Amino acid sequence: MKLDIDFVRSQFDQLNDNPEFVFASNAGGSYVCNQANQVLEHYNRHTRVQPYSRFSPSADAGAAMDRAHQGWAAALNIDPDELTIGPSTSMNTYVMAQAIGDLWMPGDEIIVTNQDHEANSGVWRRKAYEKGATIRQWEVEPDSGLLDIESLLPLLRDNTRWVFFTHCSNIVGTANPVAEITSAIKANSSARVFVDAVAYAPHHVSDLKALAVDAYAFSLYKVFGPHQGLMYVNRDIHGDLTSQAHYFNSGIPTKDFNPAGPQHAQVAGCAGVLDYFDALHRHHFGDSDGSRNSRLDDIHRLILQHENELAEPILDFLNNRPELRLLGKSHTRDNDRAPTIAFRPLEQSAESLTHSLQDSGIGTEHGNFYAHRLITDLGIDPDDGVVRLSLVHYGNQDDVNRILQALERALG
Repeated sequence: MKLDIDFVRSQFDQLNDNPEFVFASNAGGSYVCNQANQVLEHYNRHTRVQPYSRFSPSADAGAAMDRAHQGWAAALNIDPDELTIGPSTSMNTYVMAQAIGDLWMPGDEIIVTNQDHEANSGVWRRKAYEKGATIRQWEVEPDSGLLDIESLLPLLRDNTRWVFFTHCSNIVGTANPVAEITSAIKANSSARVFVDAVAYAPHHVSDLKALAVDAYAFSLYKVFGPHQGLMYVNRDIHGDLTSQAHYFNSGIPTKDFNPAGPQHAQVAGCAGVLDYFDALHRHHFGDSDGSRNSRLDDIHRLILQHENELAEPILDFLNNRPELRLLGKSHTRDNDRAPTIAFRPLEQSAESLTHSLQDSGIGTEHGNFYAHRLITDLGIDPDDGVVRLSLVHYGNQDDVNRILQALERALG
């Protein structure tokens, strides 16, 4: 069975706005599925009042928010009180740095990487500096930008409190084996694990209990939904963290790590993404009594095959051009290469090449994409940075052909 790309594209009205345009900046924020837009429109038109009172439409507003919260907890295979829906992953990690780091002290150690988006690096570093804790950096391989688990293990010590790393780099595009890494960390230390999945979640919604991480975060506006961040914090460690809520809300799990409070309509709109995934599963597999998490696994197999077919010809083209430096793996055969593809032109600036692609109708960008440390450590000017082509499963082969043709013209 293959992904029915025509059905997929029919679920995103924005794809029809300009059929000749190829949106290749999905890693910065995806199109919103029709189902999420429908939920948002209904909420704003009919239930835009303070939620959770007994009167209608307040009760309806609360029910719409609860549907999203409970649905995403089931999708991630976690308990509802382990899920926080906040404004963004950057904000969620900032809040968690206060909650997690409050008890750090001199002598404690944390491990961060130079592969991450700054949202899963800078906040922990700043808190460690403030508390006098030691920071150890898990370094990427200098040529590829990939992480090797063997270089992590020597960094682990008895006083390592947390390890922070990404599920998938937003630059090198290769998924890290989270379950394997987490197992190794737990076997060699008492450290806890926080994973940033912003660049991975658009391609697969994970079973978080299977990964055995302690905390996990991603942004739903990159997963076809509204501008919200979803964050899992294992209930077993809630008592070890400092609540960031108003004092009278302290101890309420869904409020402890969301001091801003919920953005009502945006939270309700999160359910629309699940409605889209349900429609996608039903179209390909028919009605099912399986769990939401298992249905997402079914969809993932189709999406993985399709996205590999999108990425492979682009990777092959870039890898065989001597005037370009491709970052990350040059193939998809390991099934761990997202179609987030970054490369550095060697004979012109990234800005110049990006402008040429944009003039050919390719919606792409250049820069460091908030992975400033990674770009710098790979020997690349972080101001000019890299060109990034980032696709998701609603892309098709026509998009790929247009990208390749535009690259040929731009490279001259």
